[in-house]
Amino acid sequence: MKKNLLSIIILALLVVNIAMTGFMLLSVMTTNSQTAKLISDIATALELEASGGAGGGFSPDNSGVVEVSNIATFGFTGQDKLTINLKPGADSKSHYMVVEVVFSMNTASPDYATYGSSESLAGTRELVKSQITNVLSKYTMEELQADTQAAREEILEGVQTLYGSAFIYDVTFSSVLYN
Repeated sequence: MKKNLLSIIILALLVVNIAMTGFMLLSVMTTNSQTAKLISDIATALELEASGGAGGGFSPDNSGVVEVSNIATFGFTGQDKLTINLKPGADSKSHYMVVEVVFSMNTASPDYATYGSSESLAGTRELVKSQITNVLSKYTMEELQADTQAAREEILEGVQTLYGSAFIYDVTFSSVLYN
């Protein structure tokens, strides 16, 4: 008789345990689904995608191929060449770089009408110049002589962030002199 009573108590505890486990499982799953929905809503608001943000951000890949007839340029050329102090290299000497920087703009972009006018570009010219100087001064002469691609990408990203648009899609350096 004691064995039967003990078996009934164990069975009752098992049923209570299963009921509590089921309740915990349901409460955790609803919280998890609510969290997933919240994250999805935030990502949608920021225009991000699980595939890596093909629709968001300002990468040059978003602008696609720009036709030659839709290209306009502006920059620091001729008398406006930039002279930038570079980070000391392996020789611990100060070096500088004299460079012409040209930005390519997509005239078919809706933001070009707002930001691409000569008045608008003239108003932000010093900010763009500051962005170029800040980026290039992080590099040594040797690093820039070896490869300017990383510096150009960093400048492009900074300028696109400054304007909040990808209507500027490329940066090129010309007439580069090092000393």
